[in-house]
Amino acid sequence: MGFDARHVAGVWVGRPDGTPLPGATGAALALPILARVMELVPAAPLAPLRVRGGGAALAEAVDQLRLLFPPPGAVVERGDLVLRAQGGQRPLTFLVDGAPLPREPARRDLGWTPPGPGIYRVTVLDAAGRAAGATIRVRGE
Repeated sequence: MGFDARHVAGVWVGRPDGTPLPGATGAALALPILARVMELVPAAPLAPLRVRGGGAALAEAVDQLRLLFPPPGAVVERGDLVLRAQGGQRPLTFLVDGAPLPREPARRDLGWTPPGPGIYRVTVLDAAGRAAGATIRVRGE
């Protein structure tokens, strides 16, 4: 037996008198047929999407400031990194351990080379004062 949201199907593989088929199993014989039957029946229609009020909340979620790279807890090799943010109001300011990096107002990414191995706190601030950040570890020589 198999079912989905709209259909139920059953497959019988065996002798009409019900006597067993030596070596035959439902998994080996009936299941492939049932899977094919379920592929052939029309799919259940998708439920309609309902739009609720709250466009402002959606806009706020879309505009939420996020630090995309590096992610929290990242362990990266020493070398050039590209810090990347999403959302927020420009200009964005990137900080490492509280010290601002040179700003490029129209960009949402910024190159940074860690001075050496260690633990760093990377933060991005937007024009509205919102912040997002991550603590990362840089490995190296």
